[in-house]
Amino acid sequence: MSPTRLVRSRVGRGLLAVAALALSGCGGRGDAAGKVTYQGKPVVWGTVQFEDAAGMLRQANIAPDGTYSVPGVAVGDAKVAVSSINPASSDFQPRAAEDRPAPPPPPPAVRGWFPIPDKYAAPHTSGLVLPIKPGANALDIELK
Repeated sequence: MSPTRLVRSRVGRGLLAVAALALSGCGGRGDAAGKVTYQGKPVVWGTVQFEDAAGMLRQANIAPDGTYSVPGVAVGDAKVAVSSINPASSDFQPRAAEDRPAPPPPPPAVRGWFPIPDKYAAPHTSGLVLPIKPGANALDIELK
């Protein structure tokens, strides 16, 4: 292959790679972490969900102190949801099934749980949008 063709081939492949990255929306990823509060009190149970700029959903559990950590969120504005279903509801209670051994005992009660408004449970109804930058993002979520 001639030197001119070789250069054109490499440049063409490089441009193709750049175009593929641009079309895929690959602007990098960031890790979001912080504390979730409602009216100044830590939310002690539930999940935080990010719908990132690439349209992917990333989710993490909320720790008893209200903290969360969601890795690998695409850079850009992310819609955020916070869900905190009553941990004592029947949705979380072990059930016995026919022809199976008894289920394990229920987990201990979650201390300090309180309900939050339902609107926060979905990214499209919460009204919460947070900017994600490459690397670590300290993002506290304050629900009102």
